[in-house]
Amino acid sequence: MNILENEVDNDEELFNSLTDVEQNNQRVAVRYIRSDINVTLSKPGLLNLSKYIPVKLLDISSKGIAIEYEKKLPIKKKIMLDLLFEDNKSFSITAKIIRRASNRIQYGLKFDRFNHELGDYLLYSQNDLIFK
Repeated sequence: MNILENEVDNDEELFNSLTDVEQNNQRVAVRYIRSDINVTLSKPGLLNLSKYIPVKLLDISSKGIAIEYEKKLPIKKKIMLDLLFEDNKSFSITAKIIRRASNRIQYGLKFDRFNHELGDYLLYSQNDLIFK
């Protein structure tokens, strides 16, 4: 057996040891678990006025965010996210609500575009390295 065949066997062994959920994970960005970021979402109201809603951050990456909010949010709705870090660095990012968990309070949001600056800042400002 050559080195390449051995690597393929090791990869297959690792894949088979994963749970079904882990095998079907299609995320390609590192998700960070952070407690030092305040997140608010806003959606346009009447006369273009916005209502700012604080939400709980579950995890975040350069491609999207998972949040918890006790009220129902519409799937496929575009919203604006405002992220405020402890050092007052902030990001305003447009995102779309793409999924609601079965418990109906957890939501997955996808950013409109890959955000390199946010990804770099998430890694730079991380104190405790907790990945998901």
